[in-house]
Amino acid sequence: MITDEKAKGRFYTPSFIVRNILDLAGYGGAAVLGRHVIDNSCGDGAFVCEAVNRYCKAAVAARMAKSRLRTELARYIHGIEIDDTECEKCRAAVTAVAALYGVSGVKWDIVCGDALTLVLADDRYSGKMDYVVGNPPYVRVHNLLDSYAAVKGFSFAQSGMTDLLIVFYEIGLKMLAENGILGYITPSSYYNSVAGEAMRKHLIYNHSIKAVVDLKHFQPFEATTYTAITILTKQSGSDTVLYFEYDKDRRVPVKIAELTYGDFYVNGDFYFGSRHDLDKFRHVLSLSDVVSACSVKNGFATLCDSFFIGDLPFDEYTIPIIKASTGRLTKCLFPYDAKGKIIPLETLSQNRKIKSYYENNADRLKSRSLDKKGEWHGFGRSQGIGDVHRNKYAVNTLIRDVGDIKLRRSDAGSGVYSGLYILTELSFYDLSAILFTDDFAAYVAMLGKYKSGGYYTFSSKNIQNYLNYKLSERIGSTKRVLRYEKLNTSSAAGQRVMRVPLRMVIR
Repeated sequence: MITDEKAKGRFYTPSFIVRNILDLAGYGGAAVLGRHVIDNSCGDGAFVCEAVNRYCKAAVAARMAKSRLRTELARYIHGIEIDDTECEKCRAAVTAVAALYGVSGVKWDIVCGDALTLVLADDRYSGKMDYVVGNPPYVRVHNLLDSYAAVKGFSFAQSGMTDLLIVFYEIGLKMLAENGILGYITPSSYYNSVAGEAMRKHLIYNHSIKAVVDLKHFQPFEATTYTAITILTKQSGSDTVLYFEYDKDRRVPVKIAELTYGDFYVNGDFYFGSRHDLDKFRHVLSLSDVVSACSVKNGFATLCDSFFIGDLPFDEYTIPIIKASTGRLTKCLFPYDAKGKIIPLETLSQNRKIKSYYENNADRLKSRSLDKKGEWHGFGRSQGIGDVHRNKYAVNTLIRDVGDIKLRRSDAGSGVYSGLYILTELSFYDLSAILFTDDFAAYVAMLGKYKSGGYYTFSSKNIQNYLNYKLSERIGSTKRVLRYEKLNTSSAAGQRVMRVPLRMVIR
């Protein structure tokens, strides 16, 4: 079912966020007089109401006549809203704000319409707005009802499974006058999503970014989304960008650094932090010409863990398996031979308990979305199967700090699920010396992959790059990395989750 939020991307903006954005955009004081401001997805009017309030305050300070203020509010305050009911709420709200200053009868330019089509078919806003502010709708393209064709007509929407918010950045930039300022709060996913690729390239090429405020784990909306405030210009701006993080207690952005574009634009994606942290981080992401001492892969994807993994009523055709997310060891039905080839069901069924087990669960196994070459009695995906007979290390992918890292050895003949595994000739202790560090935790935080509860996550490629970079950094050359692998052969150590002291170093 597509909810109203999914279909329209409607999440109401708290007043403190509205004030933050208008402050960062410079919409305040006498500077607002005679300047056009628009929220092109204004909802019930949070941004428009604050804009009216600020305009009226500036007019009063300038001793502007009420008749003139009435005319200027109608001329310089604009809103677009696709929903009739919300549009009426907005008109009523701005009327109430103006009344506080003794102004009535304003012929508001609050339009009920679709900004997607207005910006293309109607030039009354294009290139004329001094400020574009708001909280654009967050709608994935597959949830769009009648606007799919219009969305895909925008240049920012040509990559990946785009989101409507990406298009609203393009709409906002089209609306800006030559020296105009755009200020939005949106999900920070545009930093590194495939859908945001064209937009990132445009912003970098034109030096359009003035400031970014990363709200990180702080969620100001009644939705599980991680957001950023982005301030843009239409024309090429300066060579530096102000980076802020959010003080959730004081409800204000706190300046962290003034960054160059080269500081935060790495391998086509955006990463934000202090210049010192970004410098270290950029070296890891730009890894090249380094021998891969470690390979990291995803664990089993059975697509039915409750069937294949647990306290099974038989032992034949089972292997030990580690749940990487917890470090817990249990048992797994593994219907594959030593070469990773699936064992025929007829062969497995020679064990009566296994035969009955499959028969009782056939319907739910067959209902899975399997790999093209997969068979219903096997795993849903082939990942991890070929490495069962290799020594490896299970590692979890959800951490807040060093204390959350779980690293456990998984000997040849065992499997890993619910996380990643590391293939390497390094010892458990040498891996621990790299991963159980504040540097690794800081690296994961810099990736910006936020999860609820203050957690961060990372991919197999992320940790693989980090491990190989740190090994090259410590050893000093690719040849020495090769020798290092040969010297540190596998051992039986590490059959439990370890907490390794930070002072431990590679010997």
